[in-house]
Amino acid sequence: MKWHHVGIQVQDLEKSEKFYEEVFGFSIEQRLELVGEKITFLKRDSIRIELIQSEEKEEYHKDNMHISWEVNDLSDWNIHLQRNGIIPTEGPIKLKNGWSTVFYEGPNQEIIELIEVANDT
Repeated sequence: MKWHHVGIQVQDLEKSEKFYEEVFGFSIEQRLELVGEKITFLKRDSIRIELIQSEEKEEYHKDNMHISWEVNDLSDWNIHLQRNGIIPTEGPIKLKNGWSTVFYEGPNQEIIELIEVANDT
């Protein structure tokens, strides 16, 4: 297992992109759209940040963050977690970029995402 990204829910995607690019030297890795969300992945060296903007302004929650780990085999991890009584809260989801992802809830209601990357660029 290795670290993949930290997700941050933002109010203004363009302003947030500019901030992380100009202040911390990140560059845009890719942009995605899911139902009701616009997403930008920023990358600097091995650090990746996911910025998430809900299309519904009232959906913004400043404390809505998640932890994500990249795994080699999402199916094996899902079996392992279910054997330990941890069931997915969302997913598995196959993204258009080839990634697969599943979300779980941790003991403190934190969101834990496991992601399998088909072709990491």
